[in-house]
Amino acid sequence: MWRGDLLENTLNSHERLWSNYDRWALERGRLAARLLAEWLPLPGSRILDAGCGSGGASRALAEAGARVTAVDLFPTPPHGLAKMDAQIQYVCADLSAWSCDCPNDGVILWDVLEHVPDPASALVNIRTALKPGGLALIATPNRWSPFNALCDPHYGLPGVSLFNRKAVRRIVSGWLGWHRPDKADFPQLLSLGALENLLRKAGFSWRFINHSLFAAAMDNPAGLWNSPWHLRLFTAIRAHGWENILDKALNDGAGLRNRLLMPTFFILARVET
Repeated sequence: MWRGDLLENTLNSHERLWSNYDRWALERGRLAARLLAEWLPLPGSRILDAGCGSGGASRALAEAGARVTAVDLFPTPPHGLAKMDAQIQYVCADLSAWSCDCPNDGVILWDVLEHVPDPASALVNIRTALKPGGLALIATPNRWSPFNALCDPHYGLPGVSLFNRKAVRRIVSGWLGWHRPDKADFPQLLSLGALENLLRKAGFSWRFINHSLFAAAMDNPAGLWNSPWHLRLFTAIRAHGWENILDKALNDGAGLRNRLLMPTFFILARVET
């Protein structure tokens, strides 16, 4: 009985996690669009939303005046994109094999690279889809962060963030039965060293954008945090005026703090010319 209750509570927690992630997709997209707009004027720009998921970033980019190509594995567009056909083109494709037929000014890769079976090929394809000097806004969870080790960002399970894709499939599909085993996108988190290597080989330079991310998130917490207790926490931070203290604790360097502690890498990459 106790084991059954534990599994049921874990499953409910997993379902709530994904429900919240989908619920705040547009807010997350607006946060990503705001960040990209700091370095790239969005009106009239061509932006690739690679791994568009629920379509929040595509909608936010279109609201800001960008022309968007949204790419994902689903055969039909996510709900809400069809109403913006004039500004958003939806493409069903695997990023590792897809090639774009028009040059883009920028790309958003938000919580995507950890899901792609071949991130090296995906990044090369994305690089070729960008104009010289084109920008890539990247968010991907940190494999070695102790926060993710305690509570995996995709399933809320301890330790899962440290495993490779095959092991994650075995745990989540084989043992827990949460997904079919042929599901295409079981996650495998990246370390910063692995991500650096992938970006360099694909022809990108990069840097962290933690200060910009924090400022945007404090204005729009639902764009970054997907659980009610996270939102309550950051409401308390604003209420007590602790933003400056936390901002000073952040840095945009590639030192041990960002390599090992940050739960998610927030990066701006540029096509080297």
